[in-house]
Amino acid sequence: MDARRSPRSPSQLRPLILVISAATVVSGLVQMLAPAWVLHLVGGAVEPATQHLFAIIGMFMALFGGLLLGCLAAAPEQAVGIFWCGLQKFGASAAVVLGVHRGLFAPLALAVASFDFLSGILILWYWRGAPRQ
Repeated sequence: MDARRSPRSPSQLRPLILVISAATVVSGLVQMLAPAWVLHLVGGAVEPATQHLFAIIGMFMALFGGLLLGCLAAAPEQAVGIFWCGLQKFGASAAVVLGVHRGLFAPLALAVASFDFLSGILILWYWRGAPRQ
């Protein structure tokens, strides 16, 4: 099969990576603006300190999602930024799993961790096949 037509082709993954980056921006903004609501959804303690920290995490989520969108929109695409955004997804996944393990979040939060982990795989898969400058 032609590499350009392979499911591993960056051009075929690009729409999915764009959706992931936009979802990261939106979910980060929601978490930044309504941290108590998000904490309630994932079974976290809703306290002033946890709300403040969740809002900060949401800000960084929005920034990394925006960075990924910017890297994809640049001509040529910015591979180094795509790489770091993929790593961010793995870090976010590990942090949520650790939070569930420590009893800070309900097991439902593992769905978030799974989405971030899968996103990290897809982003790095895309990065691996993206042309280098």
